[in-house]
Amino acid sequence: MKRLPGFVSELYRRKVVRLLGAYVAIFWLLAEGYASFYPAFGLPDWSLRAFIISGITVIPVLAFFSWKYDLAPPQLVRDPKDLEISNPGLSWALRRHDNMDAGYVLLRWTTDGETFKEKRFFKPVSIGREPNNDIELADERVSRHHAVLWAEGGAWRVRDMDSANGTFIGHTRLTDSAPLPQFCELRFHSNGPTVDVHIAKTAETRVS
Repeated sequence: MKRLPGFVSELYRRKVVRLLGAYVAIFWLLAEGYASFYPAFGLPDWSLRAFIISGITVIPVLAFFSWKYDLAPPQLVRDPKDLEISNPGLSWALRRHDNMDAGYVLLRWTTDGETFKEKRFFKPVSIGREPNNDIELADERVSRHHAVLWAEGGAWRVRDMDSANGTFIGHTRLTDSAPLPQFCELRFHSNGPTVDVHIAKTAETRVS
């Protein structure tokens, strides 16, 4: 019972309550319309019950995806305060990001030590253990919001977000934010998971 208030607070923070509230309101209106018009189309009585049951079964599915993936439709877009609470590092980087003449950063990493992933980013990148990061590293040595990458002054930079085990460029631990070399390896914990970095300038992007 002691965990219940925290669980309810997390439901609100992840927008589960707001999303389900919007869904229930919309579904209620649809059900009312269905109940009013289905006789005119000669539909059987059981079709209304089937419609309602199918709508109810969707609720736990929506709740699960909203909880796990921070799902929110366009009319429920998170405001900056929500972002700052849920991912302060990314909020910090967004306020400073300017990729003018910085090109993009190509990142390569593995999930669970097996699945290889590769993605280009023109926007700030959040790396950490939580699912609401751009790159999720499911490793206990990685902090919830471990580090951020962003562009400033024509160069991409990395900053450790006060993680427990540190962020390393190669084998050098960061003591502050630092510019990223064109090719490098970011390591999270001295023996932790890694992310390969390749920075491509705008001119290189056009040629390729």
